[in-house]
Amino acid sequence: MSTRGLDVVLGTLLVLALISGCTQRAGSPAETPSSTVDTSPITNSSPYWCDVFPQQAIRKISGLTMPLEESKDGVPTTHGGCALRNTYNRFSLNWSVRGGSEALDLARENFGRKQLSGLPLDLGKGLIAYTGESARTKPYVAFMLFRCGDKRPWMGIDLSEMARGRDPVKDFTELLRIARHRFGEIHHCTPKAT
Repeated sequence: MSTRGLDVVLGTLLVLALISGCTQRAGSPAETPSSTVDTSPITNSSPYWCDVFPQQAIRKISGLTMPLEESKDGVPTTHGGCALRNTYNRFSLNWSVRGGSEALDLARENFGRKQLSGLPLDLGKGLIAYTGESARTKPYVAFMLFRCGDKRPWMGIDLSEMARGRDPVKDFTELLRIARHRFGEIHHCTPKAT
């Protein structure tokens, strides 16, 4: 082999060695979930977004750190909507004390094939789903129908993204549990399963 050929081979090997030395290997400390992901449980603490969701809980499960603008509409005693946005909607809530069975049927029709889990029986009827679509479509979805006094309120929520390493079923279940409790406080009724 000529000197020029040997120089090319050695140069190529040197470049490959340098590249592989700078490449992060699987399982290195920077990739372990415990060092990069907050997997602690979400808790019920103020301040709240949309009246029923702890701000820190939304931020923890979504990983969103950017400023979010809250907008609400509806009639506070019977129905409403709320969105958190920055560039596009990142989180939304729709709720009502009317039409719960129909809303549940529609949620099952729209998201049943993408369902990750049903809700625990003590929480109410509903589902948690992941559509697999882009973040702009808010692919993480949850729906809950429950009883509060003599009413049967429902809540539908969707989220643009989940923080890496978070469990959407566990997090949405706890988020819905907090929202149901807050709903009872706000509307002066005792929430329970349907």
